[in-house]
Amino acid sequence: MKKTFIATASVAALFAMGGSAIAGDLYAKGGYKDAPVVVAEPTWTGFHLGLGVGGAAVNHDISASAFGGYVSGELDGVSSTGVFGTVEVGYDRQYGNFVVGVFANYDFGDDVKSTASASFFGEGGSIDATLKDYWTVGGRVGYLVNTSTLAYVLAGYSEASVEVDHLGSDDFTGWTVGGGLETKLGGNWFLKGEYRYTEFDTNTYKLGCTKIDIDTSVQTARLVLSYKADLFGGELPVPLK
Repeated sequence: MKKTFIATASVAALFAMGGSAIAGDLYAKGGYKDAPVVVAEPTWTGFHLGLGVGGAAVNHDISASAFGGYVSGELDGVSSTGVFGTVEVGYDRQYGNFVVGVFANYDFGDDVKSTASASFFGEGGSIDATLKDYWTVGGRVGYLVNTSTLAYVLAGYSEASVEVDHLGSDDFTGWTVGGGLETKLGGNWFLKGEYRYTEFDTNTYKLGCTKIDIDTSVQTARLVLSYKADLFGGELPVPLK
């Protein structure tokens, strides 16, 4: 019995010494305490839905000619401004410090009307051109200035409905370029400020013996609040040290 007690005590002492050594290793230089602490960093990958407001400046170049161009008149730079609301959907994917994405948005609100008044063929007259529905699809490429700020450029295809006096409503198509800054507010909320320039193709109309050309361009500035969710992933683990 005495020998058994001594043996048991010896084994317990060995385990105690081994445990102390392991605990010491945890705090020794190069031990577990010096391992990198991994936390989750927000990712810019995900689908997003946004609502925003903006201002638009619409410019029309209107020219008219008759009898094969022997009689003509022209009025450039007819412009007007207005405010609009916008709704946007899209998807972004992050690759290191770069973010690429696609988007589609629809602008709505007060119609922006421009009135061209000039003397065509020796007679005074006016033409009203009103920008109505306006949508864009495209893509963007951005660079993360820091983990919460993205600087980006964009390009896309745009289409708008323009109503012209005496000519009715017609679709104008063209291209859009622009850029902006987007910042992560917290959680899944993002806010961006953006500038766009859109150049539409020239539309040509015939009114009797008169041919009318209308060339339209639009400049917009907008502020959009978006909610973004990564449906296929989550946050990226990033070591703090």
